[in-house]
Amino acid sequence: MRNECSIIRDLLPLYAENMVRSDTAAFIEEHLKGCKACKKEYEQNYGRSEEAPPAQEVSDAAPLLRLSRKMKVRKMQTIALTALFVAALFVSAFAVLDAPIYLPYSEKTVTVQPLGDKGMLLTFDDEVTDFDYTIYEDPDGGDFCYCEIQAWTSLWDKWFSQGKEALSAKVTLQHAKPVLVVYAPNDETENVCIAKYDPNAEKRIEKNVDHESITVLPRLSLGYYLILAAAALLVLGIVWFLTRKKETVHVWIERIGLYPLAYIISHCIVSGINWASYSLSRDFSLIVFISILLYSGLLLAHNVWRLKREIKEINP
Repeated sequence: MRNECSIIRDLLPLYAENMVRSDTAAFIEEHLKGCKACKKEYEQNYGRSEEAPPAQEVSDAAPLLRLSRKMKVRKMQTIALTALFVAALFVSAFAVLDAPIYLPYSEKTVTVQPLGDKGMLLTFDDEVTDFDYTIYEDPDGGDFCYCEIQAWTSLWDKWFSQGKEALSAKVTLQHAKPVLVVYAPNDETENVCIAKYDPNAEKRIEKNVDHESITVLPRLSLGYYLILAAAALLVLGIVWFLTRKKETVHVWIERIGLYPLAYIISHCIVSGINWASYSLSRDFSLIVFISILLYSGLLLAHNVWRLKREIKEINP
């Protein structure tokens, strides 16, 4: 019994500061109920009873307890959001490195060879690391089709795709119409008509064909989305200013307003200050994906800032 009392009295300072585990606290409380000497020492030295701490103490400790719970939740949020933010950095770097660098046309860029009456073989220069082609009917109603080719490289491919074989593609046709093969340089200059394939002619491939040139213009949708994000950020800023005395509304406006900001930053990462895009689906998908990751990182910074403010208010 004496040994137990000695242990309890050694633990009383920690118990008084609520610095012991719950099972240890329960053990001390059970002992104090049956040991008048330890109970008396506890009340004399620490000025309180184990059954009910003073109301003022509970009131003073409540903000600290709430802050402690918030810190635990924020810790988990910080781990998750930090991982997303790091992912955003990697994806952003890859988006810049993998951005298409469209190549101007030269005779070596792409060559066209017939594959009998079944189609054509496109062979690209070593500089080309990726390409795309689209076959479509003449929009003016002519009795022929277009095969529009785009070819590009990227910083990533230049650095890490050296020594690969030249790219090629078999273009299989499902009709017997002649096909005009045109190359789109995607630099706001006219398309180049490089060959004509006619499955019904004796000489199926004819080069240096004279044809009315067309120009492929970039899509401007990214600019509209950027304006929309800037307008949303401006409106939220005005609402934030008008509701600055309502703390809860204020916090939620700040959290929502971080996404338009993240979208604007993502647009600058993927497309710079340009509004035009020759690969709209790719660029827009990357912007949205990166903006979500950046938004997570901005939320992380916002949560840390809010937590520091609460700590400062409790302990000025």
